[in-house]
Parts: sequence; C-alpha cells; structure tokens
Amino acid sequence: MRFGIHSNKTRDLGYEVAQELASVMLSHGHVPVFREYMQDTALGRMGGVEFGGFADCDIIFTIGGDGTFLGVISDYRELGVPFVGVNKGSIGFLTQISEDSMEDAITRITEGRYNIIERMQLSAELYDSQGNLKGHDVCLNDVAVLRGDKPHIVKLSLYIDHERVERFYGDGLVVATPTGSTAYTLAAGGPLLMPGMDNIIITPLCPHTLQSTSYVIGPDSEVEIRLGNFETIPIVTPDGHEFPTLSPYDVIRIRKHPSKVKTVDLGYTGFFQNVRRKIVARGSFYENSQE
Repeated sequence: MRFGIHSNKTRDLGYEVAQELASVMLSHGHVPVFREYMQDTALGRMGGVEFGGFADCDIIFTIGGDGTFLGVISDYRELGVPFVGVNKGSIGFLTQISEDSMEDAITRITEGRYNIIERMQLSAELYDSQGNLKGHDVCLNDVAVLRGDKPHIVKLSLYIDHERVERFYGDGLVVATPTGSTAYTLAAGGPLLMPGMDNIIITPLCPHTLQSTSYVIGPDSEVEIRLGNFETIPIVTPDGHEFPTLSPYDVIRIRKHPSKVKTVDLGYTGFFQNVRRKIVARGSFYENSQE
C-alpha cells in the first residue's frame, strides 16, 4: 500500500515522528509518500520513501493535532482518500494513533483490521445583500459566526428551509456536523452526535435570553443566517478558515455537502469512551481510567 504522510513541523520537531512512522511502514512492505518540499529535510535521506502528490495513495496520515487533521482534509478532501491521524496535539479527538501505537496501527491496516467511517461535511456560501456570491468553503467540523474582536453583541436571524426560526442577540452561532459536535458546539452546550450520523446542529453562543437551546435538523435542510446592520464586524470561520469580510445584510447559507470524508477507525476506543477519556476526564484523575 502507498501511504501519504503530512507532518506538522511545529508539533513534530525535526520530523522525528514522521521518520519513525515511515520506518514502520517500510518494515511492513508499504511505501511512505511525502510532499516534494519535504525532500530537503532529514526525510530526504531515508531510503525507500517517495516524494510527490497523494493522489495515488491508499490512506493519508497526519501527524499533529486535530487542527492539522482538519487542515490536511481541507487540502486533500477531493482525492476521496481515507484519513487517519497520529496525535501530537493537546486533545487529539480526531487523531486516534499515539506515538506508542504506530507499529500496532500499521499492523492492523496491513491485515485489514480497520473500518472506514464516512463523515458528513457542510458547504457554506456567503452572499451580499444583492445576492452576489462573496465566498464559499467546505468544512468537516463547523461553521462559526462570531462577533469579532470587539465586545459588542451581534444580531443574527436564523432561517431553516426559508422559514424564520429565531432572532439571536449574543456572541454568534455555530452550525456543526456530527463530527463537529465534540468541538465548539460541545463547549457552547450543544448535543453530542455520533460521527456516522447525518444531521446539522445549530447552537447559539452566549445568547442574551432566559432560554437557549440547540436545533438538530435533517441533512437535507438548508440553514440561512441573515445579518442586519451592525456596530462591530462579525466574522465567519468554516473549520477555522476566515471568510471574506462581512458587510451589513449579508447572508450565509449552509447545507450538507454532497461528498463525505472517509476516516480510518482502528477500533482502539468506542465513541463514548473517547469522549470520556479526552473530553469528560480532561485534566482530571480519571484521565487514564479504563472504566
């Protein structure tokens, strides 16, 4: 098999983990592939590795945190190749392989002892008040509409399938996939959804109201967020990527993207065990508990 490897140089200093991972792959008869710019690093002195594109790879490995994982998916999602991550970040909810388990992970993949999870994505489009398209993006986690860098609330009108639902006054809104339900949405009090589900979650951020709830809607619905006039310029961030500058009366339309992202599931932990270990018990004495 051919395995693409993308390593975050700020997390993997000297590309030591990348070299170790490539060595494990070679020992199992696989071909590690790095991008061309990596050839001038220590990786260029390794025998058996190749440098080029990832189009003909069977799986793309990332080395870093969840941010690295999402960034690599953004760069290569159109290839339709499954992704799997080696965790060098702080939480690593999406990156399931530890440095100590790289040998075992490659063994499982070699023997076919893994599953593929297909994860829903979102498409986000930004229109001006005249209906002209200003920007678009695709994301695996979420689209956040935020109040920006000034301490003023934003006023957002939420529509679902062209029907007005609610007007929010607060710090913004997060529209998430089931994969993104463990990220910003969770921190804002939203629900957890298992990654293989097809739903859209809408969660307000610090709404100025006595009642606040998330909305969980079907995958075929369209979410529309309408901006009014504003004192401070809000921002839109699909998976942390900033959109073009917003203007008064812009409209953001969010819907399910037609394609899904494939990720490798090695069966190390179940979804809720992963939630307990990496979110519920984060920083507590339960962190290493098996229960």
